[in-house]
Order: sequence, then structure tokens, then C-alpha cells
Amino acid sequence: MAAGVLKSFVLSFTFVVACAAQPSFLLPDDVIPTKHVIELTIDPDKDTFSGRARIDVELKKSTSTIWLNAKDITPGEASVGSRSARAEAAGDEFIGLRLDAPAGPGRTTISIAYRGKLDEKAIVGPYRKKSGDDWYVFTSFTPIDARRAFPCFDEPRFKTPWEMTIHVKRSDKAFANGQIVSETEEPDGMKAVRFATTKPLPAEVVAFAVGPFDIYDGEKAGQGTPIRVITAKGHAAEGKTAAQSTVEVLPRLEAYTGIPYPFGKLDHLAVPEFPFGATENPGLIVYRNRALLASPGDDTPEKAHAIRGLQAHEIGHQWFGDLVTQATWNDVWLSEGFATWFSAKVMDEEQAGAREHLASVAARERIMATDASPRTRPVRLPMTSREDTKGVYSQMVYQKGAAILLMLDNWLGEDKFQNALRAYLKRHAFGTATTEDLETAIRTSTGTDPTAVMDSFLNQTGIPVIRGAVKCGGETPSLEIEQINPAHQWTIPVCWRSDGSAPAQCTVLKTSKTTISLPRGSHCPAWLYVNARATGYYRTEWTAEQLNALPLNQLTPAERLMLVYDLRALKDRLNVSDLLGKLGGDAEPEISKAASEAMLSK
Repeated sequence: MAAGVLKSFVLSFTFVVACAAQPSFLLPDDVIPTKHVIELTIDPDKDTFSGRARIDVELKKSTSTIWLNAKDITPGEASVGSRSARAEAAGDEFIGLRLDAPAGPGRTTISIAYRGKLDEKAIVGPYRKKSGDDWYVFTSFTPIDARRAFPCFDEPRFKTPWEMTIHVKRSDKAFANGQIVSETEEPDGMKAVRFATTKPLPAEVVAFAVGPFDIYDGEKAGQGTPIRVITAKGHAAEGKTAAQSTVEVLPRLEAYTGIPYPFGKLDHLAVPEFPFGATENPGLIVYRNRALLASPGDDTPEKAHAIRGLQAHEIGHQWFGDLVTQATWNDVWLSEGFATWFSAKVMDEEQAGAREHLASVAARERIMATDASPRTRPVRLPMTSREDTKGVYSQMVYQKGAAILLMLDNWLGEDKFQNALRAYLKRHAFGTATTEDLETAIRTSTGTDPTAVMDSFLNQTGIPVIRGAVKCGGETPSLEIEQINPAHQWTIPVCWRSDGSAPAQCTVLKTSKTTISLPRGSHCPAWLYVNARATGYYRTEWTAEQLNALPLNQLTPAERLMLVYDLRALKDRLNVSDLLGKLGGDAEPEISKAASEAMLSK
């Protein structure tokens, strides 16, 4: 009896120790992957698949338990180096590998055989969908669902090369991030499709697809990148507009970054159902059908423009997000904010110069409405659970992140900012980076420290309100600029124009108020606009006298659109109907429409 009690106690104690070591969300730092090798057998007609994951790792210390991410996976035989291991599912997010004796420190290889699900009702992880009479398998892994396809280290900080082989029916095609390097016939009507080893990637942008696809081969784009559009059977012709869009967009992105497209081939994959409009998997970008494809009767200039805009975002990610990946999910803005800003910047190249920033100003106004509401959240936000990651792709990350970059670009100077981003990309290529790394790159390249500005806007919510005034009583004129927010203070780059300041000038408002003396001999400005080029993430508080003196014909279209939004916010305090009426007749349709809507708003 005593021996049985003792044995029970030992087993219970062992179980408690094992459970105590289980990660709550993030994997521990004592096992670092260096390469993932994945072998899959997939038949889209079936709702399960089999696989084996072999992962090269560096054990930082001796351990008898190794944790991996896995979800909806049934593990089989496993080993660590030459030792067998017990692979046990733990909770909903992990597999624990138990060793009878500790391994490490040093390098070794983890190997796990397993089975997984191909859920036809799902659109996350690996899933299957029917198009016509045929089944297809697709994947959607961002942010934390690669673990549904294979045991792995499923966090953005763990970037490794990926080597993939997929066994499929000979009648099917298989695609992944890398180029196909061989296809080998196998028994029972199967074939093995082996793909080239990728550059280091986080698990969330690994991708594959299996099925009887058709392919539209486009022209090579940019500096010689092969372009294909992959569709369900019978729809290849609908990929022509998308292929041509890449030919137009890719060179702009390469020219800005100074870095050729970094991932070899570029496939665009159209899927019938997907959780996002698109996802930027290197070499295999995935889109919803309706976002990517254009039937011969639907290939209008408007449709082509929309496809170019979407591709500019997703291909822009190949540098911001894929080449350089955010080290943690709380810095997802380094991916999504950048892709949003970058795509708007290169799409502005299709506009007449006077229309620069119009789309960005309108997008910023929409996110300002959210930022001023109870639904707001900081751009940077820690992720500590799967539930948290449901908000990782908040529009605050995309649109406010982009608006902050627009402000930095104007304040620092476009050439200086471009040089800083090129240095950032080169310094962290095929690795990870943090907001602090970006701040360092900007400071080193431009000589200006952006830390206080960036942290002020990334880490707190709300919209600053700026008031500018001209003071002409002394020996020289001066400008007085203040922020009038009662609850918060920001560190704000304020850029202004007047009839005596060309080009625009900028200052950083670090306190509630600052006074700027104009050069000796300057005349007293007749008007002042304190959001030059409409790039600042703030509102302007106007007086009736300032508005009466403002020459609308000397403002850019973006500045006039920003003025409409400022006036709408002032309607309760000033009579701005006459000025809104003038703006309602603006030649730019965006301005005219916004002014008319502002007149009708309460």
C-alpha cells in the first residue's frame, strides 16, 4: 500500500512539473530553430493529410523537454537527434517532446511524424475547398496557424529557411514559396514535388497549395522576376490583368528600396475563400478570387487600378514584413503600416503631381474617426494569447501606422527618409527588427532622432489639435504654435506654409507651446497653414479671421481636403458654411464630395 502511494505521488509530481513548464503563449528562448524541413502527403479529395517535420535546432541548455507549436495535429513517432522521444499534445497550441535523458546544449534535429486535418468549412491553417467538380487545398497561416499544418516554431522571431516536399496525385499540381526543383513519379499514381529551400521566413508566411490548377504565365517583371497567376481549372485567362499589374508595380517598389525583389519567383494564387483580401507569402501571394481575377468583360481600367493597388501592398510586404520581419506581434505595424504607406506612395506615381496624398488624407481621416472613439487602441499592443491575436490586424495598425510614416516622410524629407529605410532594410535583411531598430536607422541616417515622435504616436491614442498664430508686434514676426489637448500631450512634428515661407518649414513641438522667430527682415505673413502638404497626424484649430485670410487657390488639393475635415470638426463653434460651399465646388471630386458631406453632417 505504501509503495503504491509513493508511486502515485512520484507520477503526480512528474505531471505537475511537466505542466508547470508548458508555455502559456510564447515559446521559451532555450531552443532556437535554424531550419524547417517539411514533407507532406496531400490528396485534396480527403479531409486528412500526413506529414513529417524535421527541424534543426540549437539547444541553449540541457533539457529533457522541448516545446513546439502545434494545433489540431496528432503526433506519431518522434526523435531528438538519435534518441527517441514521446510527442504529446499539450493544450490547444503545443506539442511537448519528452526525453528519457536530457539533451544539449548544442545542435540537434527534431523529427516528428503526424497527421493533420483539411477542414472544408475552415479558412485557416491548411483547408480544402471545391471549385467546379474539383477539390483544392489552400493555406492561411497568419498570424498563428502554421501550427495547424506542421509542428513548428510559430512566432515571427523564429525565421528559418524552409525546405518542402509534397507528395500529390500525378494529376494535381503543387505550389509553395520556393521554385520546384524536381518532380519524381511514385507508386499508386503519386508524385513527389520538391521545392527549393527558401530564404529565412517566419512560419506565418509559409504557404502551399495542391489541386488541378491552371496557370497564366505573365511577362517577367522588374529585374527579371518570373510572374505567374495560379487559378482553379478553367480560369487562367482571368489572370492576365493581374500579371500585367505586377509588371507595372514591381519596378516602382524595387526602385524605391534599391533592392531587387528578394524571393526569386513570384506567383499570385487565387482562392475562392480566404480570411483576408490577400496575404503576402513570399513567392506565393494568396488573394481572394474577386480581388485578383478579371474576366475578359470585367478588365476595366478601374479594376486594373484596384488590382495594382492591392498588389502594391502585398508585393510591398516582400521588403517590409518578409525581407525584414517584425520581431514580435506588437510591432506588426512594421509590416502592415509600412505596406499600407508604401503602396499609397507608389500608387501616387500614377496620379498627377497635384493629387499627391489625396488618397492618404482620406484614409487617415477614416482612422482618425476610430482614434477619437471608444474603439481606439494603440498601434503597438502586446499579444499574450490567441484571443489577443484576433486584433493583431486592427486598422489602427494599418492606417494609423501608415499615417505616422507619411508624417515622418514629410518631416524628415523624402530623400533622407528613403535613405534611412534602405539602410534599415539592408541592415536587417532576412532577419527581424523592432521599432527601436527602425528608430536607430533613422537617427543614424538622417541625424535626427525620431524616437520621441514615433513613441508618442505609436504608443498612445487620440488626435492632437494644433493652433497656429502669427505675431507681428516685435522687431521681427514670429509664429506661435501650441497643442491644445487637455488630456494628452504629444511630441509633434509641425510643418507650416505661409505667403512668406516657401518651401514649407518644420519644427518639433515638444511642449504645449513654442514660438518661432522668422528671419530678420521678413514681412508679416498674411496667412498661415500649419499642416503643410497635409501630412501631419493632427487637426488644426482655426479662427474666423485666419480662415477669411486663407487663399484656397494657394493650397494643394491635399491641403484643401484636410481643411474640409478641420472645418467639419469646427462646425459647432464657427460659421464655416460659406467656406465649405466654396470647397464644395472644388475641381477635385474628393474635395467637393467631402465638403458637401460636411455641410450635411451634424
